[in-house]
Amino acid sequence: MTLRRALLTGTIISATALAGVAAAQTQPEPQPAQDETATVSDIVVTGSRIRLQDYTQSNPVQSVTSEQIAYSGITNLTDFISDFPALVGSFDSQDSANTSGSASAGLNLADLRNLGTNRTLVLVNGRRHVAGSPGSAAVDINTIPTALVDRVEVLTGGASAQYGADGVSGVVNFILKTDFEGVDLRAQSGWTEDGGGQKTYFGGLIGHNFLDGRLNATLGYEYDDSRAINASDRRYTQSGRRAVLANNPADPRTFGGPSANDPNIVDQIPTTNIRYIDTARGGAVFTNFATATSTGGVSFNGDGTPWNDGIFIGGFSMIGGDGTLTDDFVDQLLPGLRRNAVNTTLNFEVSPALNFFFEGKFVNTKTQFQAQPTFDYGILIPIDNAFMPASIRADAQTPGGFGDFVLMGRDNFDLGFTGTRINRDTYRAATGINGDFGSVFNYELSYVYGRTENDTTYYNNRLNDRWFAAIDAVDEGLFRTGVANGNIVCRTNLDPSADLLYDAFTGGNSPSRAFTFTPGANSGCVAANVFGDGNISQDAINWINQDTQRRAIIEQEVVSGFVAGDSSPWFSLPAGPIGFAIGAEYRQERSRSYTSDIEALAAAEGEPISWAGEGVDVIGAFHVKEAFAEVNVPLLRDLPFAHNLTLDGAYRISDYSTSGQTEAWKAGLRWNPIQDLLFRGTVARAVRAPNISELFLPTAETFALLADPCDRARIQSGNEFRLANCQAALTAAGITTPAGEWTTSLSSSVRGEISGNPDLNPETADTFTYGVVYSPSWLPGFNVSLDYYDIDLADAINAPSAQFIVDQCYDQPQPNQFCDLITRNSVAGSPTQGSLNSFRQTILNVSNYQTRGYDFTMRYLLDPANFGYQDDIGRLQLSLAATKLDRLTFIDDPESPNERSGYPEAPEWVAAFNATWMIKDFAFNYRYVYQDETYRVAPETVAVRPDIVTPNFYEYSALTRHDIQARWNVSDQVTVYGGINNLLGQEPDLGSESLPIGAEGRYFYVGATMRLGALSSLNPFGR
Repeated sequence: MTLRRALLTGTIISATALAGVAAAQTQPEPQPAQDETATVSDIVVTGSRIRLQDYTQSNPVQSVTSEQIAYSGITNLTDFISDFPALVGSFDSQDSANTSGSASAGLNLADLRNLGTNRTLVLVNGRRHVAGSPGSAAVDINTIPTALVDRVEVLTGGASAQYGADGVSGVVNFILKTDFEGVDLRAQSGWTEDGGGQKTYFGGLIGHNFLDGRLNATLGYEYDDSRAINASDRRYTQSGRRAVLANNPADPRTFGGPSANDPNIVDQIPTTNIRYIDTARGGAVFTNFATATSTGGVSFNGDGTPWNDGIFIGGFSMIGGDGTLTDDFVDQLLPGLRRNAVNTTLNFEVSPALNFFFEGKFVNTKTQFQAQPTFDYGILIPIDNAFMPASIRADAQTPGGFGDFVLMGRDNFDLGFTGTRINRDTYRAATGINGDFGSVFNYELSYVYGRTENDTTYYNNRLNDRWFAAIDAVDEGLFRTGVANGNIVCRTNLDPSADLLYDAFTGGNSPSRAFTFTPGANSGCVAANVFGDGNISQDAINWINQDTQRRAIIEQEVVSGFVAGDSSPWFSLPAGPIGFAIGAEYRQERSRSYTSDIEALAAAEGEPISWAGEGVDVIGAFHVKEAFAEVNVPLLRDLPFAHNLTLDGAYRISDYSTSGQTEAWKAGLRWNPIQDLLFRGTVARAVRAPNISELFLPTAETFALLADPCDRARIQSGNEFRLANCQAALTAAGITTPAGEWTTSLSSSVRGEISGNPDLNPETADTFTYGVVYSPSWLPGFNVSLDYYDIDLADAINAPSAQFIVDQCYDQPQPNQFCDLITRNSVAGSPTQGSLNSFRQTILNVSNYQTRGYDFTMRYLLDPANFGYQDDIGRLQLSLAATKLDRLTFIDDPESPNERSGYPEAPEWVAAFNATWMIKDFAFNYRYVYQDETYRVAPETVAVRPDIVTPNFYEYSALTRHDIQARWNVSDQVTVYGGINNLLGQEPDLGSESLPIGAEGRYFYVGATMRLGALSSLNPFGR
């Protein structure tokens, strides 16, 4: 699926801070802060532990308030923060809706600068949060309480020096409301125009001050229910109606190889009714390659009728015919997600020097995701199968036939759709003390414990040993006496020593023997009829399919402390005292993924027992000891052309139990030649240590659908080495067809291996940012900023994809390391001779990532009172945020001359405009989000094949989303509101479910809030 959305970068302005503070009060919505232009002092911000004034930082801190979240009508925080330009790549619910990532269904993960969720550090009140994804540091944003959020701050650029590993691309800090007093309730209901995706939300927050305000207790609860969107809910993904770009049957390239390409005929055109050439719901049966007339070598449907071919369009596809519609394998577009969250905070100020704090939470999320049914490419079925139609058996026994067996490609819709149900429980407690010593020094000592428990149920999970036993069905009488009696049973019931059947083409789903049952008369095996769609009995389905479980437990413990202040008790520079912070931290991370008993047995024996293929334990832990320091040095102040010149820096040294010692640092400069103008810049070295999965993942089975680079349809898509390398590989496999004309005959899911690497080194990133901020005193409420960023990530930890490994084998000079990781089938006469049949992946420090671009923000609060105009015409708040991506490249192997661009996921331009008009008891908000066109076809491909598609399909359309909301303060306590997101109903482009926009479509919602004052004024006990 595609990573998406972007908007709302902020600037360092006091208006943003004040809006967040105002939103935490008990004022009725949508009243803004009383003074948007006031100065905010002594606020600890994301970018530093040193107390600085007015969010003045050398690197940008982008901020958004709870008020802005409310105006969006969004109840899922990830959907909101991914409108930040820097967070355009965040992993949301739609990204998790795909078969290969079904265990991740429902996860919402922040991704800064498209450098990966593992490189984005998520904090709550400046402290770490337990991960939501096993083996990683990625925090599930679903566990952050929307109702309790005061503001969200995003520090872009390397933040490892301030906050430690995982902050290579930056930090997202969720700051919760403190000292809340009163009752705050919100209820909202929403629905999509096209059906599915209904949402129900309720949030409540209650708080009270005791002991003259020195003790505050707050309790919050949230319920959020987002219903699934199925492929059938959208016309563009309904079976038989889904249009995609597919090979043009009128183009000779489809049939005659690349040399026959006609540049005047478009290679790919919009097409519907695309089907597989070699699989079908009721079975596609191979009996005799000598007499088969179909393109894929199929002779019969499973029910014994002759196979009808469609129009072959290359690869494994045809238009029409008897094969399964490819549309039917579209996953659920959005999984269902239900969330219950309880959060509490406690602050007790014993004295200004001693304050106790506590934050506690419990969050339960439940996700259900429906995926594809199971499928097989080439089941070997003996000729004595009792369900086999006579026409199939007879043809297999004619000259040239297979004789003792037939092969079947089958899409098992009659076994039911597979899927996952995931229950995630998150517990977190953060407690400690902090305070001020006089007016100069402050400190904090904290302990954080977090635990995430993930319980995943794979439903309709096919147990492969049972499947292959059940489909090996024989007539009991014929088997025992040679006289049929019509009692059809599993062969293993009669002959416990019989070998199980297998998939001749892949082997990937084929166990060598029974593990989940004991062959024999009491095995429970029920014969399954795979000849025809829907012929498998429910009893057989119940025996074959089992719900299997997987459990993961993630734990985190962090002890951290720091002291901050300035040098004023001892000395001051002419421009002021030196600010500093010093501290230390100890952190321990543990993660373990458990399998069910059945899967554990399979893993122990190294056999592919279940279809889900999740039978591997991942167990690991590490600890890290760290020391850090920050400094803020004022160099010049109140001089001509030097209203302020300040140098700041940070340094962190870390010692990991797994990967040794690392160092991170940052140096920044802030210069105000005049009060209204700020120039800023930073240079930083950031680090990320490998996570538990990267280090400790044991060798596990995996599968990949590989596009063979030596197939005639793809041989010219590589570089100058591919043709010769493929010719050598095919010759070695015994293929006499010349490279450039050879094609793989059958579709295949290739079985492979993947493993972690305990010898990984930390990755490093060099980050540069510089920019300018203008806040003119002559125009109150106006701020504008422009910043440039450049991130160069070296020795990046990456598991090269199976497709990348295969492509690099043939696109690099021989010999090379990638060809050692793949094999081809060289068995003469085999239907898969020459085809790829294995690969091996491991995690390495092999990649380099580079990204750079510009962030622009503008904000203006137009208040007529600032111009002496007293008539009440309301106030208008405007903001514009934009990012221009100048470069985003992934170099998977420094030895390779090939770069991959970050498109199509990362658009070049992202912008958002917000306008809010507040007048008396009403507020109206308009939001516009823009992301420009992204590449559907890589530019380098268009350069050599301009006729691959018509020019209008070179790119995906731009995203242009319009959102509106209106609010009415019915009273001082009650506000009602309603809105429409995606007002103009933009839809995904042809062939996509997520680009340029997701599947939700036009979305309507209504809601209400109730805000009441202090509990004492409510007199809750009637006295």
